[in-house]
This record gives sequence, C-alpha cells and structure tokens, in this order.
Amino acid sequence: MVISLKNRNFLKLLDYTPAEIQHLIDLAIELKAAKKAGCESKR
Repeated sequence: MVISLKNRNFLKLLDYTPAEIQHLIDLAIELKAAKKAGCESKR
C-alpha cells in the first residue's frame, strides 16, 4: 500500500492513521541514515 502525505498538514497525531505515523517514522529513519552516510537524494 502506498501512503501519500502530499498536501496534508501535520496538525495533530489524531489526524493520521497508525500506518501513516509509522510511515513518517520509517521515512525519518531512512533519511537520517542517508544523511549520515553522505548519500542524500532529492525526493
């Protein structure tokens, strides 16, 4: 399942499903690892 958060405002956690919150956390982990490794790319 593809989760799209485009054009959505992050106002409170209740606005998102648990799957969307987990997606944000996983994305943050992935981006931090890429930054640390020096291989960031535009999305």
